[in-house]
Amino acid sequence: MSADPVVEAVATDLDGTLLRSDGTLSERSARALRAAAARLHLVYATARPLWSAREVLRDAAPGDLICSNGAVVADAGSGRIVRTVAMPAELTAAAVAELTRRCPEAVWALDRVEDRVLSPGWPDVLASATARVHRAEAVPAGLGVLCLMVVGCPPEIGREVAAELGLGCTSSTTGLLEFSASGADKRTALRWVLARRGTAPSGAVCFGDAPNDLGMFEVAGTAVAVAGAAPEVRRRADAVIGGNDEDGVAAHLEELMITHRRTPEGRPMKLTAYDRAAEVPGQVWDSLRERGTTYSASGWLGVREEELPETGTARHLIATDEEGAVAGLETYAFTEPPHRLYAPTFLLDGIVDDERAQACERRPYVIGAGWSEFRGQLPVRPGLPAADRAAAVDALTADTLTWAVDQDADLLSYLFLPLDQALEVARAHADAEPVVVLQDVENVLRTDWSFDDYLAYLPRNRRTRVRRELREFAESGRTIREVELAEVVDVIAPLNNALMQKYGHTWYSLERALDVYHRQARHLSADSSVLLVEDEGRPAAFALRYRRDAGIYSRVVGFDYDLPNRADYFKVLMYEAVRTGAERGISEIGLGLGTYEAKLGRGAQPVPLYSVFAGVREPLPAAADVVAAHNRRKVDEFAEQFGRFVVGGADFEAWLPENHPA
Repeated sequence: MSADPVVEAVATDLDGTLLRSDGTLSERSARALRAAAARLHLVYATARPLWSAREVLRDAAPGDLICSNGAVVADAGSGRIVRTVAMPAELTAAAVAELTRRCPEAVWALDRVEDRVLSPGWPDVLASATARVHRAEAVPAGLGVLCLMVVGCPPEIGREVAAELGLGCTSSTTGLLEFSASGADKRTALRWVLARRGTAPSGAVCFGDAPNDLGMFEVAGTAVAVAGAAPEVRRRADAVIGGNDEDGVAAHLEELMITHRRTPEGRPMKLTAYDRAAEVPGQVWDSLRERGTTYSASGWLGVREEELPETGTARHLIATDEEGAVAGLETYAFTEPPHRLYAPTFLLDGIVDDERAQACERRPYVIGAGWSEFRGQLPVRPGLPAADRAAAVDALTADTLTWAVDQDADLLSYLFLPLDQALEVARAHADAEPVVVLQDVENVLRTDWSFDDYLAYLPRNRRTRVRRELREFAESGRTIREVELAEVVDVIAPLNNALMQKYGHTWYSLERALDVYHRQARHLSADSSVLLVEDEGRPAAFALRYRRDAGIYSRVVGFDYDLPNRADYFKVLMYEAVRTGAERGISEIGLGLGTYEAKLGRGAQPVPLYSVFAGVREPLPAAADVVAAHNRRKVDEFAEQFGRFVVGGADFEAWLPENHPA
């Protein structure tokens, strides 16, 4: 076997290979199959009948299912049969008559699509549903037979009879002969399945243990035998791995998936998952600064973990290569929406019908790239080449899709991402036919200039307004001081609560505000910057911001409404940040969502944020033209309502995914 095979498909036998000796699928094997299914085409091939195979594979990842030694091909998830090659009942009866004539001690059994028929004395160790098993003195007339099994007949006699009648003959275990129609074998069925899926046989890895698996070995580019396989199977294999009771197939798949997580130069990438924020190596996570925001800082992992509802579960992934951390992805699973704005019925409104959206909401669902703060991110190592970044995103999203399957989710979402990152995620999930939807618009004021330059950038009428507001604030005699969040939690919480109550958020309270800001102070105070406005020593207003690299991110504001307004809002939100930005190396001020007329009119630029939705088990029923029309409508509505406020105008056509250069 080559050191780094190009693998597109995995085909595995069941009994003696994938399943343990007690006929069960281990949890490790189930996990390995789910991980492989996110990247590869899975094929299960067995001598078992379809109904028995589906029972033992109920916890496995979906794939194609070859049953009755190749006489049946079905979808493992739905059980829908797509290919059948059966023996006529008359031919089966003739085979039984000839075999029992030559071997009077022989007993037989036969599989049909819906049941198994046993001759007297047959001990059926594979039947998993007794209602499907019947006893009979002779081969029943009528229905075709998928597989005839015989015990008590030497192999050479079985092969002679098969040749005389034009049947196939093989064996899946010692002492058992299995007869089928010509073309009803694992080799032919595997070749048919791979061709149907457009997979080259050379890109398939096959696992087996018995002579009936040798035909698949002939088809697949790589043949792997488990320890304990028949001697001729081990001789024909490219590699021999651990046995079925040692989860040998699972171990090989785990290693195989690591080889798939490679940079374009062939360097392997390892994925490490952390279930708790405290377990995440903060310095490693924070080294992933490119394309990150303040919300991708390790402190926010702790904040979000404490904010998780009881129905939520966190998982933090880091991809590393030989040089260190490459990229990170935080993911959350919910059994019910954490907030109405994160509910599938809200997010998918106008994209899928109400019934499907409600179905997604009734089941667990997974959010990647962070939740809360209305901003997702995919931070990577600074200077990482685009091809390496794409390889890392492929690995992270494939693992996340597997986790979504583990969570029994129907919907995987990546919310509030810049368009280039959303399209990158969509490309990684191409097999799931993802949907890319304009979700919202954030305001960003880019500034690496002096305050005079900022004023000169504004149109004259807006420049006049800014100067008037600055003058009004200066004449008020109010002062501004900058402090860390931990110093002023008890001061700002009442001001923020006053704002929330003024605008009708009655569910908010002073206690909630105190809880929110004490939590952020515990994790983020060192990165915080509170601009506190005071009127003769009395707190009048504040703006909470967070610094990360060359960006300032405004979070919330609050006011004492018993004091007259003196342009406090824009002074602390924008003007003071612009005034001090150049001297502190600030090149960008994130102003969040909403209040577009006011923020855009003072120089901020609108930046579209997209969400990516992928069905976990099957693609979302969202027509491409419906999605495109939805995005076009939202872009046009924003342009019509707020476009005139954008200083210098905006290229709204570039907002549409189909017009993005990527």
